[in-house]
Parts: sequence; C-alpha cells; structure tokens
Amino acid sequence: MAARCQHHFVIFGFTTTHAALDAERVLLDLGVPLIPVPAPKGFGALCGIGLRLDVADAVRAAEYLDRAGIEVARSVEVADL
Repeated sequence: MAARCQHHFVIFGFTTTHAALDAERVLLDLGVPLIPVPAPKGFGALCGIGLRLDVADAVRAAEYLDRAGIEVARSVEVADL
C-alpha cells in the first residue's frame, strides 16, 4: 500500500458572510484557486464560511484582499491527508 502524502493548505476566516463572499469573488476574479468550506470551530464567533487555499497562494491572496479592503479575521494552516 502506498503511503499518502500530507497536503498543506490555509483556511481564511472572516467576520461576516458578506466579507467572505466578497473575498471569494475577488480571489476568483484574480485567478486564485480556492474552495469555500465551513469555517473551523476554533475560529469562534466569526461567520461560518471559510476559504481554503493552497499554502503557496496564501500570502498573495492575503495581499489581494488587503488591497481590496477585505480583512481576513483569522487564518490557520492545516495538513490534510
């Protein structure tokens, strides 16, 4: 049986659903691949939508969102099998 590789990704969390949807639109328009996911429970009282991105895209995506005036309230790096 072949060993599975860990794939690392980042999840961005936002304070409001509106901010999460705006962020999704901005990033997709700029060609940043992402997947909307439920926000991790550890993010607390943020909106329930998170955006999952490859680690390699996270810094660039955060810069794009900052320029667009969209705040990433929390982010976490996660390893997925």
